[in-house]
Amino acid sequence: MLSHLIENLRHGLRAFAAKPGFTLVAVLTLALGIGANTLVFTLIDGVYLGALPYRDADRLVDLYATWGSGGPDNVSIPDYVDLHRDVPALTDSALYTDVSFNLVDGAAAPERLAGLRVTPSLFSTLGVSPVLGRAFSNEEAVPGKEHVAVLSDTLWRNRFGADPRILERSVRLDGEQYRVVGVLPAGFLFPRVDTGLFVPFAFTTEQLSDDARGENFSSIVARLAPGASAAQVEAQAAAVVQRNVERSAALDGGSYGRWVKDIDLRFGTRPLRDQLSGRNAGELVVLQVAVALVLLIALANVANLLLARLSARRAELATRTALGARRSDIARQLLAEAALLAALGAVLGVVGARFGVSIVANSGLLPPWATFAIDARTLGFTLAVSALATLAFGLAPAFVVTGSQAATLHDATRLGGGSRSARRVRAMLVVIQIALAIALLSGAGLLLRSFYNAAQQSPGFTSANVLTAHLTLPAAKYPDAAAKARGLRNVIDAVRALPGVEAAGATTKLPFGGENSGIMFRITGRGDEGSLPHAAWRSVDEGFFAAMRIPLVRGRAFTAADWDAPAKSIVIDSSFERRYFPKGDAIGQRITLGSEASGEPWTIIGVVAAVKHGDLTQPAEKPTFYFNLGANPGNSVFLAVRAASAPASLVEPLRAAVRAVDAEQPLFNIATLDQRIDASLTGRRVPLQLLALFAGCALLLAAIGIYGVLAFSVEQRTAEIGLRMAIGANSRRVRIAVLGDGSRLVGVGLVLGLLGALLAGYLLRSRLFEVAPFDPASLAVVAIVLVATALTACWLPARRAARLDPIVALRHE
Repeated sequence: MLSHLIENLRHGLRAFAAKPGFTLVAVLTLALGIGANTLVFTLIDGVYLGALPYRDADRLVDLYATWGSGGPDNVSIPDYVDLHRDVPALTDSALYTDVSFNLVDGAAAPERLAGLRVTPSLFSTLGVSPVLGRAFSNEEAVPGKEHVAVLSDTLWRNRFGADPRILERSVRLDGEQYRVVGVLPAGFLFPRVDTGLFVPFAFTTEQLSDDARGENFSSIVARLAPGASAAQVEAQAAAVVQRNVERSAALDGGSYGRWVKDIDLRFGTRPLRDQLSGRNAGELVVLQVAVALVLLIALANVANLLLARLSARRAELATRTALGARRSDIARQLLAEAALLAALGAVLGVVGARFGVSIVANSGLLPPWATFAIDARTLGFTLAVSALATLAFGLAPAFVVTGSQAATLHDATRLGGGSRSARRVRAMLVVIQIALAIALLSGAGLLLRSFYNAAQQSPGFTSANVLTAHLTLPAAKYPDAAAKARGLRNVIDAVRALPGVEAAGATTKLPFGGENSGIMFRITGRGDEGSLPHAAWRSVDEGFFAAMRIPLVRGRAFTAADWDAPAKSIVIDSSFERRYFPKGDAIGQRITLGSEASGEPWTIIGVVAAVKHGDLTQPAEKPTFYFNLGANPGNSVFLAVRAASAPASLVEPLRAAVRAVDAEQPLFNIATLDQRIDASLTGRRVPLQLLALFAGCALLLAAIGIYGVLAFSVEQRTAEIGLRMAIGANSRRVRIAVLGDGSRLVGVGLVLGLLGALLAGYLLRSRLFEVAPFDPASLAVVAIVLVATALTACWLPARRAARLDPIVALRHE
């Protein structure tokens, strides 16, 4: 059996070497289909199948809050304490929040480090222990004792040279000394690869009080108890909320309960992998469907090539039949050749996938922690695809051979692609190619229109020529609000004095900056019923609205005189006004922050236009108010600088200006506003680009398929065409006849393709923005492109047929 297989493979190699053009086209076609599938599977494997660096990672979940119909949101510290204590379906949980530090170490330049403030339970929850030293303890997670740190392996190696004496050494973070107590294992990441150090989350008395409920700026990672389910966690969390509502009714008349009911506060869970993967990773499913369709088109094309090649092998097949070869022997030979083609295509496809992986992995579509490699699992997938491909395109010619009823030498010569059954199979394959190409083109067209609509949305400000950068103010150097205000004033004034700066401003939260924050509030003089006591907030200086060109609707914005003024004034956005002051009487109204009605109120002095914060496709409906940065400065501040010309020219002058004010102050996260907005569209742009590429390949393959069928048909009918022309048929009628054959194939494929386009629109409906799943304009463009391409492919064989010399044609057979 093995000897027969080896002999068949040798025979196939000789046959392919004799027809290098055919072999090259078939192998490249298969490489395209198999390589595209290998590429996308490698990405899926890295995101969804690769091992996470945690113990029993499948039991880890992200526990989040939801508000009404909104998606996952952060949680407050009191909520975490309740859930950590009172949800028995969890064996452990930890609270964490992003934090950044300015590291000053010796003569080296100041460096900004991304870190995490975590409860000590983080490491036990994840099932990870430091390889050097220890984790911090509960006794160190209290105010005044929290100046200890655990380093990532990357930070330890890159900044401290993997010095084992790092333990108990002090490092200067934000102007304060932190003692290093441990180093984490290589390969550990949480929740991102750039997290360099971990410090204790030391809760203050104020943070633990009920007044802090609604101040959601942290996240929870939790470990399910053995046998517990996510549904149990959510049910037990709901019971915790209900107990707090009942307790509130006895303590403060039920204001917390009304707040919970008004916003529909609930807690949900999702696998930690889903949370780490981000929202863009789901696009891989769409791409996997697309490349599967490309593979089907490629297989149909190769099957057509093999059927056409059978006709050229008539003499060989006839001779083998005359020498006693059975049809099953010939079929096995054809399958062996198909396997050989699939193997060559797979090898070339894997090479192409390796290049494609690096391009897509660096596109920003996928989480940076995922690793993508052509490993044993990927090769196994490629092998499986190759085996299926062998059967898919190898069975068509084998079926034609074994299905023949002829047994004589004369009939054996008809086993090739010229038989009626072969012509039907080839026509069917072309129709399938056309239909699948239309479905892919339609999906790409819908995503293109969706992306265009999203990109045309106004964010509520003018992003052109605005450079943004991030800085943090260390508490040791800037211990109170007055010190922070002075430091920021000096930085902002230095930036505004730079040549080429038209306007400059500062804010604690930048649109499309990746950060947000919210707080509860009450409108003075109104009851709790019917109001949503939660809004986004940020602090800005007097130049921020001008630098961003956010329009003033009414009232006034902050001025330089407000910087040091004691007046507690705020500016709200138009979304806030529409919801709470629909009569347009917001100016002069006052609000109180937090869950309690006590406290000095803030007076509304102006209304500005609402802006979008992180997604162009979402309306700017989140009520937002702005503090005066001078009166309410933050530790973390973004600069927004509007340049007179190219903003990139201001990067180094901006760094120098900040360093001139504070030599230990690094500037980081530098990007233009256009770049930030463009990054927010990555989840739409990259899948569109890939799908458009795959759809283009499908269109090309379909065109090749049509051309191949008609060219072969002309070849088979050469004598017939010559006879017709000899008895009076002119070249025009011959051309029309060939075009008619092609048009029938295109017409049937077009009808089936439209059904596929409807299905594609239905499957993509959740990813479309301001585009209906059935979009006549997109379908019309797709149909025009397909028909134009198909007619071009039909015209070439038709022109060849019309130019045949009748005498030469009659001698063809």
